[in-house]
Amino acid sequence: MTRIKRVRISLCGVNMNRIYRECKKHNIEMFNVDRKDYKSIEFDIDSKDKKLVKNIAKSQRYEFAEKQSYGFAKLKNFLKLRFGILIGAIIFVALNIFSGFFVWNIEIYGNQTVSNEEILNVLKEENIILGKQFANTPLSNVENAITNNLDRISLCSVIKKGTTIIVNVKEKLIAEDAENINGDNDIVALTNLTITELNVINGTALKKVGDSVKAGETIVAGYILDGSGNKISCNVNAKIKAKTWHTATEIYYKELEVSHRTGKKITNSYITFFDMKFNVKNRPNTFEYFEEESKKSIITKNNFLPFYMNTTTFYEIQKEKILQNFDQDKQNVIDRCQKLAYKKVNENETVTRIFETITEEEDRFIVTSYVEVVFEY
Repeated sequence: MTRIKRVRISLCGVNMNRIYRECKKHNIEMFNVDRKDYKSIEFDIDSKDKKLVKNIAKSQRYEFAEKQSYGFAKLKNFLKLRFGILIGAIIFVALNIFSGFFVWNIEIYGNQTVSNEEILNVLKEENIILGKQFANTPLSNVENAITNNLDRISLCSVIKKGTTIIVNVKEKLIAEDAENINGDNDIVALTNLTITELNVINGTALKKVGDSVKAGETIVAGYILDGSGNKISCNVNAKIKAKTWHTATEIYYKELEVSHRTGKKITNSYITFFDMKFNVKNRPNTFEYFEEESKKSIITKNNFLPFYMNTTTFYEIQKEKILQNFDQDKQNVIDRCQKLAYKKVNENETVTRIFETITEEEDRFIVTSYVEVVFEY
């Protein structure tokens, strides 16, 4: 039985064209390829190939990440619950109503330079403490306390959801944080680029015209050398022009396997309560080819009782292979790639050149569009 299920993969590293060769070598099909830039790429693969791609990434020294996505299935009306579940529900409703007067979880979002501990200390001063009974302190007072006591926070929102306190903060953006990544008044490359002009008025150039610079590398350092070779800190003043390329890649298969749903489906459901699982509907999946969609939704209408309905639907599909005509579709593929590459152009960049490369392999064409841009620091 073949199970059709795909996962989204993200790879980051140098010489990303190697991944096409490695996947072809191991008979791994790539779908919905998105070439982010020179160093990163995203694509879908069959779930059975995930471990193999992960091993390839490790051997090629790529950074590997999996981006999961879930389908949406229509939630079926579930069957009558067992009598024991109903009794348990009544008991736990009573327990959770009582426990709802306490704070059992504190979630903090948006902070980078301000630590969770600093925010928790302010909450403690406002009598909001993990495991303690919730004080009837107006949440607006708590928000004001956080912004008044922590200088790096400009905005704050505090809400209570069930037994959880959720804190969302926005930190102040200091100019030095945005302009000087290394913190020493350096001029740092914010993206991969090639230097076309470099005029240093104050500071020390660590790169020269024609150099290819990776994101994060320093172009001009915030110091000068005295007669003895000692470094003296200074404010950098330099004019830099550079160019870079925004890219987008699409793989065009000469033979394409397509599938469509027949209309037949099998739906299985079960209820989870903490670590307990109760089957509601369970039928064997007899389809040879199918697509699977899962959904998890809370049954109870409050935040105290963790009853969840888990539904998995198997849709029968039929598969067939069709031959594609690259000569006929070539321009459409190039247009799509160019459109995706253009979306990456920033307002401060000027487009100077557009070109594409087309590589033919045994079973596919690889089309990559390049949008060359220039900009100034």
